[in-house]
Amino acid sequence: MATPTTHPLQGCYWGSVNRWECDENDHLNVRFYAQKMNQALQILLLQRNLLAGASAEAMLARIRVQHIRFLREARIATPLRIDCGIVAARDGSLDVLQLMVNNLSGEHLAAFVTTLDIDGRALGAPTDAEVPANLGPRGLDPSAPYAQPDSLREALALGYHVVGRGVIGGDECDANGILLPHNYIGRVSDGMPNLWAFLNEAADSEARQSGELGGAALEYRLRIHTPLRRGRVFAHLSGVRALGNKTQNMAHVVIDETAGRCAATAEAVGVAMDLQTRRAVPISDARRQRLEKLLLDR
Repeated sequence: MATPTTHPLQGCYWGSVNRWECDENDHLNVRFYAQKMNQALQILLLQRNLLAGASAEAMLARIRVQHIRFLREARIATPLRIDCGIVAARDGSLDVLQLMVNNLSGEHLAAFVTTLDIDGRALGAPTDAEVPANLGPRGLDPSAPYAQPDSLREALALGYHVVGRGVIGGDECDANGILLPHNYIGRVSDGMPNLWAFLNEAADSEARQSGELGGAALEYRLRIHTPLRRGRVFAHLSGVRALGNKTQNMAHVVIDETAGRCAATAEAVGVAMDLQTRRAVPISDARRQRLEKLLLDR
């Protein structure tokens, strides 16, 4: 077996990819990347005695930002390990690096950098890891400004389109009724087929339905502003921030309609993928014209 990583990180999670965790592209859905990464995060906090009297699950409610790089596909039955380490311990916050590894080949599958609302310096958390240059932000600039619409009306005025709406269920929440962080990513993922229904020409739609064409996220940044709770009605809105030859930079907003405020925002770099070659394909002229209609004001 190959050595999975040379970074001085702590092994926190071992598991594998289940068929029911895979999406229409026959690879691990983004919500389950996040679910497994967040289990590893809980284990790290527990083993490092950084819970400050709270339960490990409750500490997930302290997640404020997650920057995500999806590096390789995780297909069914892939053996997984997740290694973690503390990147920065500051007054009022803690940054943790999480690396998902194919435990057979040693290849990195995904890299998360999670910022928690935890006073890392007061807890004396040791800094023992750094984000490798090839695994850090690439298509999303962490310092770039981003929109945070305060209401559904404001989001619509900025050019966002409603692609998802629902009610937060108890099975999506922690024991205190707060939405678990991986379910923000999951709910955004659920809304994307509604966006593709608007964007895809007939040939693309047929290719997706026949299993010839799919989509994949390359990079993702989630910001949780005011956590959603059990029973809240939410709306998910999406728009396009920028276009490349193959890549599309998407922006997402999750509005808590019950409370009338922004719950979360996200940015993502995605591609259309040929499911036979497992490679990204260029954006067609017809699709580009449709995407350009979704370009946001800011």
